Order: sequence, then C-alpha cells, then structure tokens
Amino acid sequence: MAVSIFKERKQRWIVGISFCSMVSMALINFTVTGSVLPMPEKNKMNQVEEASEAHLKAQQSSLSYDQPKTANEQPAVITVQQPTPLVSQATLPASDQPIRTESKNPLPAIQQKPQPDNKPEPAAAAAPKTDPVTSKRIALTFDDGPDEQYTPRILDILKENQVKATFFVVGIQTAKYPHILKRIHEEGHAIGNHSWDHADLSKLSLERIQQEIKDTDVLIEKTIGVQSTMVRAPYGAVSDKLKKLLAQSNRPLVGWSIDPKDWAGTSAAHILQNVKSHTKPGAIVLMHSFGGKNGNLDNTVEALPEMIAQLKLDGYQMVTVPQLNEAR
Repeated sequence: MAVSIFKERKQRWIVGISFCSMVSMALINFTVTGSVLPMPEKNKMNQVEEASEAHLKAQQSSLSYDQPKTANEQPAVITVQQPTPLVSQATLPASDQPIRTESKNPLPAIQQKPQPDNKPEPAAAAAPKTDPVTSKRIALTFDDGPDEQYTPRILDILKENQVKATFFVVGIQTAKYPHILKRIHEEGHAIGNHSWDHADLSKLSLERIQQEIKDTDVLIEKTIGVQSTMVRAPYGAVSDKLKKLLAQSNRPLVGWSIDPKDWAGTSAAHILQNVKSHTKPGAIVLMHSFGGKNGNLDNTVEALPEMIAQLKLDGYQMVTVPQLNEAR
C-alpha cells in the first residue's frame, strides 16, 4: 500500500516539476525575447550578427574615399579616360552649358588624363607678301615740251585715265608756253630739267653745263613756284663733269629703260609692242610731248591710251619718277 502511494506521488512530482520547468523556460524566453517560444541560442545569434556586421564593414571600407586605410597610405585615385567632346563647352551658349550641382558628401576630384587640344600645328612662317602696288610700278616720262599741240592732248589722256607722269621740260619751250607748264604742275605731274635748248651736255664745258641747267631751273621756279630737282640729259648724253656737278648738289640724273622710239616716227603698234616686251617693275618709259620726226607725234598720242590700258591690265601702277624712286 505504501509503495503504491509513493509511486503515484512520484509521478505527480515529476509531472509537476516538468510543468514548472516549462513554465519557467517560457517566462525566461518571454522576458528575454518577448516570446514564449524557444529561440536559437544567444551565442549563435551573436555570431550571426557579428558576421553580418563584419561583412557590411568590409563592403563600406572598400567603397570609402574619405579616409586612407593606414597612416602611410593615400586615398585611392581613379583615372578615367574621357572621350573628347565634339563641341567645346566654351563655344556653347550659356543656356547650353552643363549645370554643376554641389553634393553634401562629394567624392574626391577624379583625375583625368590630359586630352589633346586638337589644335592644328603652327604653320611655318609664311614668306612676306610683296605689295603688288609697290613691286609693279612703272613711270611714263615725256621730254622736250611743253607745246600747245601735243602736250595738251597727252595731258587729257593722262587725266582721263587718272595717271600721273613726269615731264622733262626744255627752257626755251617753257618760256613760250608757261601756261602749259602750269597745267602740268596743277594736274599733279612731276617736272624735271631737260636743259635750256636741248644741247648735248657731254660736249659742253662745265660753265656752259651750269648755265644750261641754272637758266631752266630759274624759269621753272618762276612759273610754278617750285624748284625742280631732277635732271635728264638730252639724248642721254652724259659726262663725268655733268655727273660730278649733279652729285655735288645732290640732284638725281634720270635716264630711262624703255625707248619705243616715238621720236623716230615709229608706228603706234610698234610703240605698244616695244613697251609690252620690255616692261618690268621699276621701268621708265621714254616718250615725247614735243618734237618727233618732222614735228609729228601723232603716233605717241595714238598709242598712249592703249598702252595705259594694257599696263593696268597687267597689274602695273603708273607713277611719277619721284614716286618710283621712293619705292626702291
């Protein structure tokens, strides 16, 4: 009987103790986790949490630009090759410029490789261009005048074509037609001394040469109020005495480089051909405004307009002898 009672009470104690244990565990779980259900062990949970945190820290460390990894290391610098823009931003209008925004946590500046500026290589220094007006100048000159027959006709042609020329005048002709000399001067042509009476100065004494030039100088200055500096020897005949005399007074002795022989009665066609075949920059053409073969200079008057037109077509500028000398 007693044994039977003990066994029964033992079973009740075991059930009671088990029930109390379960209740205790439920209370403990509820206190710790907020749930009466059993949870994984705390150590295992801590391990899982620590592994997750380590994994996240590793990812953040690999992406961080803010701090160097160690005291001796520098932040990583990313080099990016940028494509060359088709249009420079500097050439865009203000409305088309890219808008820059500031970030609260900006990344470090990204270093870019220098881009070629696509500028053309500087060209070799070009040879200086020659001024065609300066390099293609030519002087038309007329000797032996003035007169009242051919000089005015020549002046009309020059005026119509807006060309300036040089007249080497003779003293005795100037004394006869001072008003023609005045017109030559007023229309902007240059005037030179061609002796008093067209003498061959190479055959004269020094005193006679001086007189020929002086008398003509005085008359020119008296007529137009300006002294003449240039001298052209009749026939182109010069001597050492003449050269020395002019050198002492610093006066130019002017010759010519083209003689179409209008004084010999050459036809207008031959005058034009002669000038065309011998023309070059700096040339001086010899023609006449008085005299000629049998006193006839119709060939000169006929050839002059076409000569001027051809020279202009070839790019020449007709100037006075002083202007020609200035360009040299």
